[in-house]
Amino acid sequence: MRRYLSVRWGLVLGLLLLCCLPVWGEVPQHRSSVQAASVPLVAKARSAGSWQSYTNGNYVVDVALDGDVVWAATEGGLVRWDRSSGSYIKYTTADGLVNNQTRSVALDGAGDLWVGADLGGASRFDGSTWTTYSTPDGLADDHVHDILCDGSGQLWFATYDGVSTFDGSTWTSYSTADGLPNRFVYAATVDHAGDLWFGTYGGVSRFDGSTWTTYTTADGLGDNRVYAVAEGEEGHMWFGTSVGVSRFDGSTWQSYTGDDGLPNGRPYALALARDGHMWVAASGGVCEFDGTAWTIYSVEDGLAHNATTAIAVDEANRKVFGTARGVSELDGSTWTTYATADGLVHNELMAAAMDASGQMWFGTWGGGVSVFHGSTWTAHTRADGLPSELVYDIAFDRAGQAWVATYSGVSEFDGMTWTTYQTADGLAHREVASVAVDGAGHVWFGTWGGGVSEFDGTTWTTYTTADGLAHDEVYAVAVDRDDHKWFGTWGGGISEFDGTTWTTYTTADGLASDRVYDAVQDRAGHMWFGTWSGASRFDGTSWTTYAQGDGLAWNRVYAVAEDEAGHMWLGTKYGVSEFDGTSWSSYTTADGLADNEVHAIAVDGAGHKWFGTEGGLSEYTPYQAHLFLFLPLAARGG
Repeated sequence: MRRYLSVRWGLVLGLLLLCCLPVWGEVPQHRSSVQAASVPLVAKARSAGSWQSYTNGNYVVDVALDGDVVWAATEGGLVRWDRSSGSYIKYTTADGLVNNQTRSVALDGAGDLWVGADLGGASRFDGSTWTTYSTPDGLADDHVHDILCDGSGQLWFATYDGVSTFDGSTWTSYSTADGLPNRFVYAATVDHAGDLWFGTYGGVSRFDGSTWTTYTTADGLGDNRVYAVAEGEEGHMWFGTSVGVSRFDGSTWQSYTGDDGLPNGRPYALALARDGHMWVAASGGVCEFDGTAWTIYSVEDGLAHNATTAIAVDEANRKVFGTARGVSELDGSTWTTYATADGLVHNELMAAAMDASGQMWFGTWGGGVSVFHGSTWTAHTRADGLPSELVYDIAFDRAGQAWVATYSGVSEFDGMTWTTYQTADGLAHREVASVAVDGAGHVWFGTWGGGVSEFDGTTWTTYTTADGLAHDEVYAVAVDRDDHKWFGTWGGGISEFDGTTWTTYTTADGLASDRVYDAVQDRAGHMWFGTWSGASRFDGTSWTTYAQGDGLAWNRVYAVAEDEAGHMWLGTKYGVSEFDGTSWSSYTTADGLADNEVHAIAVDGAGHKWFGTEGGLSEYTPYQAHLFLFLPLAARGG
């Protein structure tokens, strides 16, 4: 329902015109709300706004070739590279892609592109239109790890719940009941005889169209966890397993490991070159097998990154590799790297915070820290001084220094230099999940197994269950306006510490779950907690819990933040929800969110909301309503 503005005015005509003006920027709300026990929920008009996502298109997990075009499935969307010009186009959920975390890419016989996603199914792109297929359409599972187009033009999808085939109109799925050794299927290929081969978590399966044949370690396979499958010279089949590479000539098996010359790490992709050499992409580099010896290529040779996950070979025998830092091409002895100009260092975000100057800081799970200056980005990694690039949380002290909680300690950044503190310095545990600064400038750290550490700039003090803490695995830390510290634990509920006394709250008191992800105080002084089973609000006396039945997008709440209007924003496993105190609105990738799993939320000085997701960063800019008054000429002074 639109809201109307009524304005008192001396002129009748002005009044009549003004009474007919809607407040622009509000649109009808089509989501239904269910009434909660404590707060009446009503449908409301959801505020319009614009979405912008930032993703990193350089972590490549699969590649497909179409002439000079390289299609790269990445953790931050799909990238189309033109090798002749070096230009690229990136496609994300904003364009119609089902999920930014893509896992596979393939071209069908008609020239359409197919993209498999980590969640959501598979998307087909005909050059202008995106069409998504998921389990309701007939796909076995929405996690699509590999896509294959066989010689007859039929498509095969390796999923986390079996194999599906699609002939353009009909879907057929195969599971362990049909002969697959395991439901988790990672790789698919077709051999020269037209037989299908599937690498699973329980061995290899060959399908000739009617019969399934399985091979495991009992037959000679190096390991039953198979991540890559390819046909080599003379029809020999090659398999990348968790312990190396296995070759099968139809009767005899031979396995190769690091002792034979393979690079360290798991083989993720295999491809046969035009000269008959087999190429392996592994987490420790790329290697070539000429039938006798292995040759390893790494960053020292020209590879963009040693972590390689994909290989494709074109008609000119040029090898294209998908790496963790872009696409690398080897043409004879010449290396060329294609990398997108992304500022975000990694797509999986865990933390978001704004510093005193208004710059946004984002902690990622695998890339370190990205700082957004409004138009440019700065990355901070282990090379700069971080102890780990797995970042849980970020906070700022009164001097404006950043404190970054990581998997391997905590680091302080003064704008120039990183200083790291670890257990040898007094930190309770190496894995630091949360950080907050109190009114005295002391920094508090929640650790994963060691309890809580307090640092006053000189001395470290540790608090554990022996002192009154509910649990030693502390996921969240918050400081309220009374300087009380609140600790959200993983299994023990909430602990409040006033400097002397510890008080614990659990599900017995009204908390939604004893597994707590986040804690924050709103402007009314109420404490909010994101938990495994919903969001809980505590007013100091009573508890109120919000779950899916109340309007929350999903019960697992990873992040909580309050905006400038007093609205609460909650990041969940399946979208972000806004609560204005009366009614709920939820946003997903369909609205513009980069990914539905939201781990971090921050609000900047302009009221923009920043959402750190599993598949990139999203910025939401609320629509600013403008009032246009149509008045008689006399009233306008002319």
